[in-house]
Amino acid sequence: MNNDTLLYQITETSKFMMSFVLVTKADNVIIIDGGRPEDMPLLKQYVGGRHVSAWILTHAHDDHISGIMDEIKRNRLADFDVEKIYYCFPPYHELKGRTDVPDVEYFNIELDEVLAEWVTLEPQIAEITQVVKQGESIDIDECHIDFIYSYHDGLFSNLMNDSSLVFSVTTPNKKVLFLGDLGPEGGDVLYEESRHLLKSDIVQMAHHGHGNVGMEVYAAIMPDVCMWCCADWLYNEPEIPYYLADRKKLRSMQRERMYGTTVTRKWMEILGVKTHYVTKDGTNVIKL
Repeated sequence: MNNDTLLYQITETSKFMMSFVLVTKADNVIIIDGGRPEDMPLLKQYVGGRHVSAWILTHAHDDHISGIMDEIKRNRLADFDVEKIYYCFPPYHELKGRTDVPDVEYFNIELDEVLAEWVTLEPQIAEITQVVKQGESIDIDECHIDFIYSYHDGLFSNLMNDSSLVFSVTTPNKKVLFLGDLGPEGGDVLYEESRHLLKSDIVQMAHHGHGNVGMEVYAAIMPDVCMWCCADWLYNEPEIPYYLADRKKLRSMQRERMYGTTVTRKWMEILGVKTHYVTKDGTNVIKL
């Protein structure tokens, strides 16, 4: 038994991956994403053989879920004692072949990066998976988890990021909001539908802090603490980095309001946030 609920924000061992391990007072674990295959050894160290009550996957991008996919392929997650995997990914077979999207080529790249393979792996773990929807909730020991946002049909310009599960974890002392990689358009929907649910003590910065939800979302959250999954180069990137410099192309893809972390950091300064946990500094341990 633990005296505290502990959240480990695991430092990156692959480029801008995202991995969190929450250890409850009963010494059970909630994993969030986990990163790539090369991130699994460090994840296993922090799980430490504990029972994994929940493994929550925010969205189907390589830097978030290719690690668990590799574990499924290798030995059906035999290295983890997993009770349930929670996720809500876009429906691959329904979307594949769609042409009524802003950028067909990019849309198909997004679908095929890891989601196509995930669909083939699902039957192997069907008995421990649960597709969750916006409005559902679960309880794990002292942690209450509310799923506030899930995949919305029609948000196609930034398909995978805007399908991110957004959920809060409420303990007796703190509320933590996880935004996954939600982008500007998904952030608009989140704000319109659920801004009254967003106020939290701690927030995981959407999409590593760049090209993410708008200032109004963070103003609704009004966090005391921000968690950034960022290497040094990403945490200190300019307002418009080179990969976002072709504004005409972004507009043609309907991917607007895409800016670097410098902009988001300025927003946090305006909101008065004083505490920032950044993975560039190593693994962070946060008491909840």
